[in-house]
Amino acid sequence: MSNIEKTAPLPDQPLPEKLTAKLGSWSVRAQHYPIFSQTWFRYRALSFALPMVVLAFILGSIAVLISLEPKVSPNQVKPHLMFLVIYLGIAINLLLGRWLACQVRRRRWSAKKEKYGIAAVLVIGIALSFGITESADRVLEKKVTQSTPVKKEEAKKIINNEQVQFGVIITDEPPKSERKAGVVNLVFWLILMIWWGGAFDYVAYLKQGRALEEAMIQEKLEKYKRERNQAQMRLSVLASQVEPHFLFNTLSGVRAAMLSDPARGVVIIDHLVDYLRSTIPQMRDDGNLMLTTVQNQFESVRAYLGVIHTRIPRLSFSIECPTELKDCVVPPLMLISLVENAVKHGIEPKKGPVEIVVTARKEKKQNASIGEELVLSVADNGVGFGTTSSGTGIGLTNIRERLKQLYGDDAALTLNMREQGGIEASIRLPLSFDLNLELENDNISV
Repeated sequence: MSNIEKTAPLPDQPLPEKLTAKLGSWSVRAQHYPIFSQTWFRYRALSFALPMVVLAFILGSIAVLISLEPKVSPNQVKPHLMFLVIYLGIAINLLLGRWLACQVRRRRWSAKKEKYGIAAVLVIGIALSFGITESADRVLEKKVTQSTPVKKEEAKKIINNEQVQFGVIITDEPPKSERKAGVVNLVFWLILMIWWGGAFDYVAYLKQGRALEEAMIQEKLEKYKRERNQAQMRLSVLASQVEPHFLFNTLSGVRAAMLSDPARGVVIIDHLVDYLRSTIPQMRDDGNLMLTTVQNQFESVRAYLGVIHTRIPRLSFSIECPTELKDCVVPPLMLISLVENAVKHGIEPKKGPVEIVVTARKEKKQNASIGEELVLSVADNGVGFGTTSSGTGIGLTNIRERLKQLYGDDAALTLNMREQGGIEASIRLPLSFDLNLELENDNISV
């Protein structure tokens, strides 16, 4: 079997999309573009070419047949001009409204104004073409009636003819059934002109607009998910780097303490167990833990500083968190990253007593007249630290990126020099108690 036979689609399988677009009619090709765009109009106009040629042939044939009939009266109708007017009216119906709608879209009005504008120009095109074709039809009908007069006396003879199988009533005015038929024909023709004039294209335009809006929302959602996955990857990398770095230093301290001061070694191990118990669930959740509570983060910080205190006895620390803020939601590992920065770049290089103060408080939003925000701060009286990466491998830039991905412009990381020396690093983020906030973002309704 040849390669062509192997790759040929089965009878019940759809053709490739590129092939479908290539083999499709002009109308099908138009569907690949925004409705009432310039390219869409070009393909749509080409799709009308064959029907208009057929219509021209039909009207021309009728006009020729009428011209070949013997003249009944001097007022013999000459329908060539009327048929031409009807033909032009139909062409206007098919093209004018759609072309005007394209011009409206080119102006890039607001969505609401554009919808009304397109509807208005379509109505104008339909009304104009309907008026032209209906006027031509009435003139043509009037001339046909005048060209075939029937006298009442002759009509009566026809009525009295025994061979007539049905009755005919002739009066000076058309019967009610004729007027009713005329109204029906008028309504039918109006509906047909509305259909041809772009009414269904307008409905498709509205549907396409909603679909495009949903697609844009979906695209933003996918972008958010990609950014969220990147944040998860950074979090996983952070976790993989925190454990070996911290464990290596701590276990080295335990080994040294066991040789000189076993009781101190036991205290270090106890603090290490507390630290691992509070942090391992965050580090080993495959990056899915995007939010946690202030209480969990403060427990990790307390255990971490307890271990550091056993290694650096000159370090004192305090952790202050109001009870009402313990259940606030925050991103994991950010706070402890700032504490590690403070220890490595502020505390360790300084001689003598050193101190770290970790606090949580709520303040009024800086960029809004109403509302409150959560502020997590790490203050030390050490030598300070710059904007370089911390010992854990995550720098201040990465923290800002994570805050940007999670909260946009509603969160920030700030650094301030303290009057008594050292630096205060603060994370400002929206005050929230909803631990499922990330799940709501993942399920944005469209």
